[in-house]
Amino acid sequence: MAKRTVRVVVSLVLMAVLVALFLWNVDLGEVGRTLERAHPGWLLAAVALALFSYWLRAIRIILILRPVGRVRHTSAVLATAVGYAAMSLLPARMGDLVRPIVISRRDGLPVSATLASILTERLFDLWTIVLAFLLFTFDPPAMELGIEARRSLHTLKLAGWVLGTGLVLGSLVLLGLFRYQERFIHLLTWPFRKLIPRWEGAVAAFLGHFLDGLKVLQRPRDLVATLVASAAVWWVIFFQVKATLLAFGVDLPMPAAYLMVTLSVIGLAIPTPGGVGGFHKAFQFGLTAFFGLELNRATGIAIAYHATCFLPITVVGLACLPVLGLTLRDTTHMADEIGTTEP
Repeated sequence: MAKRTVRVVVSLVLMAVLVALFLWNVDLGEVGRTLERAHPGWLLAAVALALFSYWLRAIRIILILRPVGRVRHTSAVLATAVGYAAMSLLPARMGDLVRPIVISRRDGLPVSATLASILTERLFDLWTIVLAFLLFTFDPPAMELGIEARRSLHTLKLAGWVLGTGLVLGSLVLLGLFRYQERFIHLLTWPFRKLIPRWEGAVAAFLGHFLDGLKVLQRPRDLVATLVASAAVWWVIFFQVKATLLAFGVDLPMPAAYLMVTLSVIGLAIPTPGGVGGFHKAFQFGLTAFFGLELNRATGIAIAYHATCFLPITVVGLACLPVLGLTLRDTTHMADEIGTTEP
């Protein structure tokens, strides 16, 4: 409980600091006028695309878990909606655990395997984002970038190559774990075998189920289907960025969306509720530093884009909670189930 309290406090402090940085030197009146001038049709299109991307995520989680067992469409959709609503409202990314636990409860899959599916999902996301970002750096939009923008782009390009190299190595390690799965489990259970023998079987079973949740990487047909679903998720998000920018009269080439999504994902990695603060600042930075938008206009667009990403799915997720017999408070305690659920 004390550890959770510390995480929550740190998350909220980070959010406050990042929101302050985001609003530094901003004219709130001008930001409000920017939001008032937004084209409602394009904003509605951005909302529709965001909700479509969440549905595609639900389809992808079904594909990822196919080697483990059957996940019903309704379970995947409900878990996705409620999970992302929890991520929007709860600090310290506690909502990350909601989706796998809901799926485990509803469809009887081992919770360790459903937890591993989140790791697999992150791996697919990182591959897609890094690839899109490298495409941007190889062939940036035909527009004049300032000296600072070129320096920032050079730094980001180096970071992209480092991350890409790390992903390749990490993927090879995962594939190696499957080839030597029994040895890997034997090695990790050795301390329990020597110190707490009665735990050895449970830990070995947990690790086995966990690796089962990653086995989509070993099955070519399921792997291709999941790659296609992942690409679809992110292409829809790229178009969502494009629609949001058009709502404010900003018509940038599609490759600009690759960079903006990459930056927003970096901001979202900071563990604040719904990425508030970090997401906003990263998107604002991209628009001002790389594409020369005025600060107040960029601030309004960042607020609108975050709203299209998280507000609709939060409303849908909260509406789905009663269907699952849950309250928002229940979702904050789901992490405790991991220690008590059988592997």
